[in-house]
Amino acid sequence: MAHEIATAADGRAGIAYAGQAPWHGLGQRLTAGAPLEDWQREAGLEWTAERSAVQYVSDPAGTPVTKTSKQYDVLYRSDTGGVLSIVSPRYQIVQPKEIIEFYRDLVESHGYELETAGMLKDGKKVWALANTRNVFELRGEDVVKGYLLLATSYDGTLSTQARFTSVRVVCNNTLSVATEGRSDVAIPHSTKFDASKVKLELGIGDAWKDYTSKMSAMSERIVSQNEAVQFFMAAYHNLATPQAIEDSQADPKHAARLEKFMSERMTNALFASPGANLASAKGMLWGLVNAVTFDVDHVAPAHNQGNRLHSAWFGNGEAIKRRAWDLAVEML
Repeated sequence: MAHEIATAADGRAGIAYAGQAPWHGLGQRLTAGAPLEDWQREAGLEWTAERSAVQYVSDPAGTPVTKTSKQYDVLYRSDTGGVLSIVSPRYQIVQPKEIIEFYRDLVESHGYELETAGMLKDGKKVWALANTRNVFELRGEDVVKGYLLLATSYDGTLSTQARFTSVRVVCNNTLSVATEGRSDVAIPHSTKFDASKVKLELGIGDAWKDYTSKMSAMSERIVSQNEAVQFFMAAYHNLATPQAIEDSQADPKHAARLEKFMSERMTNALFASPGANLASAKGMLWGLVNAVTFDVDHVAPAHNQGNRLHSAWFGNGEAIKRRAWDLAVEML
């Protein structure tokens, strides 16, 4: 496919979802509560990441000789044979099935429901996202739901991550649930994945309570226009102080780019995003956080929806959203 949503072996988009279609509009729909085996099949994840020692042809004396490396393995998809990456023999693989199975006891004993699962970049990244059934309503009927995301990669660009995240219903904004500076449990690929240990480290239940407390405080914190400008500059450009902004404007070309950014990104996000006029958001710190989040998730330039999803969950967009949240916490 032209976008970064990976293709399943049968040619379909490698995404499955339950309920309302995701904002990227791709994938196979499943009924709520579908068996985990159905999720694995419909998300195109019925394959394993296989490994084989890298072979290469050496021709030092004019006679080609095939040699096998002891330092590198190639990872490839069992269903298509597509290459995922070159890694060391010590690279610990978390299989697509393990990503789905992680949720089995959470679904059966804790009421979680898978809502989407799939893969990106030809299968180099795999994820599943479950609704935790945690719901919080801010004033003005601003509803936020809690989710748990588990993702891994086969190219070394992402550690295996378990992350609580939230979805603001009015606009489908996604935001990591960061508590006391921590927003996920990351397992490097040099370490074997232990699902039970990860769930223990996540502290299921405590994170949501802390997060909703901060959301409530943000929905009551009035912000000035000057604070809003500084917030956007810091979130997008790491310009966290008035002096930093002033220094950035010393270069006329850079100043012009910043002005264009402020007129396009900030104005549209603050006033055009769904939910911007709710009592919890209008003129409030919570409104700034969601303006940035909505822009990253739905508006900011992207080559395609797959690229946007990757950025918003795992790339630069996720970094911007985390920075916005951290800035808001500092402003409380």
